[in-house]
Amino acid sequence: MAKLIGEPVKVHQKQVDEDTSITAFIWRKRLYRFNEVINWWREPADWWAGNTLRFFVQVDATNSSTCTYELYKMGKSWFLSRVLD
Repeated sequence: MAKLIGEPVKVHQKQVDEDTSITAFIWRKRLYRFNEVINWWREPADWWAGNTLRFFVQVDATNSSTCTYELYKMGKSWFLSRVLD
């Protein structure tokens, strides 16, 4: 079952050479650490409204328990799209 969220999150990134990887995110004042990146993809956004592509990433992350989270980046901001249990 999936819960739609659509709330902004703050991501923690690690710079390795020229690549930047996300390692964790903060949602509702709680830190969620990535265990594994499951998948990633790009989707077109509402281009007619001036929005750019959305970059999605689906991860297993742990706080007090492990769940699957779907995050997306639009512009410079990150959002939690949904939680899958």
